[in-house]
Amino acid sequence: MSALPLLILLLACGDDQGPSEALSLTDLDAGTYRFHTLSVRDGCLDGALEVLFMPEGPDSAHPFEHLIPIPAASDLPASYPVDFRAPFVGMDVTVTAQGETLVVDGAPMVGVALGGASGDCAVDMEADVRLTRASATELQGSATLTVGDPRGAQGLCPVFDQDPCAVDLILSATLE
Repeated sequence: MSALPLLILLLACGDDQGPSEALSLTDLDAGTYRFHTLSVRDGCLDGALEVLFMPEGPDSAHPFEHLIPIPAASDLPASYPVDFRAPFVGMDVTVTAQGETLVVDGAPMVGVALGGASGDCAVDMEADVRLTRASATELQGSATLTVGDPRGAQGLCPVFDQDPCAVDLILSATLE
């Protein structure tokens, strides 16, 4: 397996905290959050997958189609299914805490259809996510999607730069 690029971990800081001190997860309001993709780096198809995550282009934060539940720190670890946006639906995640960071490691999605000019091409993905508090009702962080095993009967799968490869996202979320 190829080495994954370094993730950018955004740490939030308040007025009375130093720049490297994360806000406590115990003060995070549990509930349903609206996530946005702020930036994307596609290490798979030389930028072609960026349109899936930011269809309006890199200058416009893009909201996920579905709201995502975030549990209270006292309820961790917590496992549940989440939907992001088509075609990224039906992912089972387990959320844990590492210090003041919410963590999802290795959440699988099998047979994700790329669609469009890729015909019946499908890939398998694993998501690793790191989120920290920006306020009592806001999160920020990053996700790495490891993409691999492109396949399809029509022979229309694009040629990936590497297999597996990584798509890195910078995210924000706000309590709805």
